[in-house]
Amino acid sequence: MVAHVHLNRHISYRMILLWGLVILTGLALVLGTVYLFLKRWEEELILERKAVCVERAEQIARQVEGSSDLMDLLAPLLKGDTIFLATSRAIEEAFTEIVNQKVGDTEGLEGGFYIRGLDDFVGYAYPTSEPPIPAYGPPPRSYHIIREQVLNSIQKDSALVDLHRFDPAVFPLATHPFSIRGEVAGAVWVRIHIERDLPVAKLRQVLYLVTVIFGIGFVVMAILTLFLRNGIRSIQKELNSTRTNPGYRLKLRGGLFGFIPLRINVMLDMIKDEYEQRLGLEMQLHHKDKLASLGKMIAGVAHEVRTPMSVIKTRLQMWEVDAKKHGESGLDPEVISMVVNEINRVADLMKRLQVFSRPIYDHLKPTSVNEVIEEVLSMMDFGKYGKQIHVNKSLCEHPQWINSDPNSLKQVLINVLINAAESLDESGDILIETACESAENLVTIKISDTGPGIDEDILEHIFEPFYSTKETGTGLGLSISNEIVISFGGEISFRRNEPRGTICFITLPRINHKP
Repeated sequence: MVAHVHLNRHISYRMILLWGLVILTGLALVLGTVYLFLKRWEEELILERKAVCVERAEQIARQVEGSSDLMDLLAPLLKGDTIFLATSRAIEEAFTEIVNQKVGDTEGLEGGFYIRGLDDFVGYAYPTSEPPIPAYGPPPRSYHIIREQVLNSIQKDSALVDLHRFDPAVFPLATHPFSIRGEVAGAVWVRIHIERDLPVAKLRQVLYLVTVIFGIGFVVMAILTLFLRNGIRSIQKELNSTRTNPGYRLKLRGGLFGFIPLRINVMLDMIKDEYEQRLGLEMQLHHKDKLASLGKMIAGVAHEVRTPMSVIKTRLQMWEVDAKKHGESGLDPEVISMVVNEINRVADLMKRLQVFSRPIYDHLKPTSVNEVIEEVLSMMDFGKYGKQIHVNKSLCEHPQWINSDPNSLKQVLINVLINAAESLDESGDILIETACESAENLVTIKISDTGPGIDEDILEHIFEPFYSTKETGTGLGLSISNEIVISFGGEISFRRNEPRGTICFITLPRINHKP
């Protein structure tokens, strides 16, 4: 099954790459075909516009050479004579009129003359183009290009045509020399801007950009495929680690795989929580079974022990009375008193052990927590411990009511307060507080002290019967308190207080009852 999954994954990777190559190859062929078509279209358009420029330049040159009036105007220049301003203006107007006539029927055409004797451009016109008209011949950016080709045409005494480009202009330029009386007097130049007619120029940039994008896309796709494969393998490897180490969690990642480890970790945490809850319930059931078995045994032992102890106690008391009556001194009164006290202690122990053998309270009643606390504090004598103990209280302003047995609740509070008092050094503070958590409908009793605090290893066994750190302790006080609180539907817990001391929390269900 695993091998089959691996095979399918490898096939899917290869299919992704294969389809990617097919798509990119197809797009490359389409783009290449479009580019070749547009390139051919551009070449044909350039040739067509060049032919127009050459034809018009030749027509203008022939018209100048066939005009006797223009010959007369230019004749002084051939001899090197200086011409008057009026003559210069006449030359400008005459040549401008010719250019307008020859280029005015084709949109975008413009042209003019270069007069050798003047070493300057004249007759510049572009009748179908938008103004403004340059004041000194061709536009500044084109001036040197046109002048260079014109001079080259005059020098070679031949017509020239060439394609010129500078961003954003693209134009074919035709130059044609003209002669007067057998001598080259100047040249005609004609051009037409075709950048707007060349979408291929824009499309070329788009094609270059698209090609680069698709190239990058292919590389990204290959890297992404490799990343997907490595990412899945990495997650699979970490998942295998959770089999041997349930506490292991997947490393958090960013990007595409960011949510997968996060969701898996949440699922693992939920499984762990459910397992711990189930384990806790099993431990509680085991604890209850153990207490039930212990209770049955204790009930039998207590019943068997109570009767002989009562007989022994009664007999000792009778001996003590007879001895006093007859004036005998064979029995030491102190010894008899000590034995009776120990018997009473054993009887009390048996009575306390019976808590584990039967339900503690069958009839609970509404009880004011604050009143029980006040009664406990009033009846306790903290001075008998020989320490400077300061007891403070901070009770809820409004009385909080619970279902309980008041005497048993007093027993719980007394046990906790005795432990707190005994844990203090020569002096210390004890604080008892109540708080009502309305959202959870609970009443919390908090008892804290400033003693040395409870060790963590002791906290694990604090409610176990007969477990005690005191030399004279029975280890039943907190065990019985725990059973009492549980019978009320509550919970009791201890934890260390920082920087020192211990805090006891007693949480009980609150009721809305005011007698």
